[in-house]
Amino acid sequence: MINRIRNIAEDEQYTTKSLINSVIKINCVTPETYRNLIKYFKESNTYYHTYQLKEERAYRIVIKHLHHSTDTEDIRQELLELGHNAPNIINTHHRITKEPLNLFFGDLDTAENNKEIYKVTALQNKIVQIEPPRAQNNNIVQCIRCQQYGHTKSYCNRPFLCVKCGGHHNSKECKRIKTHQQNVHYAEVITPQTTGGANITTTW
Repeated sequence: MINRIRNIAEDEQYTTKSLINSVIKINCVTPETYRNLIKYFKESNTYYHTYQLKEERAYRIVIKHLHHSTDTEDIRQELLELGHNAPNIINTHHRITKEPLNLFFGDLDTAENNKEIYKVTALQNKIVQIEPPRAQNNNIVQCIRCQQYGHTKSYCNRPFLCVKCGGHHNSKECKRIKTHQQNVHYAEVITPQTTGGANITTTW
């Protein structure tokens, strides 16, 4: 594997680390190296998972104190006039009652002036407060494609593993008939260590 990677990327453009179960972790220095390796892995049918490039992530904001009836297109247009392109703006709803809240989430195109958005205090002559979203909780992300932890299905190229029957197909396409008592064919427990060590993974 390492020898094949050397034919694609220069040694100074990446680093590798050997993990358990014959897994190799690759850290790329440049986005170009990342894209070249992903292209190679896809063409060679190599099993892998990865993560979204930082520069490709949208810059998410929260707009508070703006009435929920405000047209999102009007918000987008005014932000554009202020130098911020926000292709996605949505109104949020209460988690339980589903009532609309005076709260909007927006995704800005990545730009050097993204942080300037927090200086905006009014939209459409209405006083608003714009801030970054709250940090997500500490729940461990699980891939619903391969059932492993630490990544999502959007960036996974591993084989499907059905959580219902343990077969190598999408869980949504499983033809197993539901019964009142089902045996789980795949389970994985991850216990985060409190001493700063690596997570403990057990499969049975």
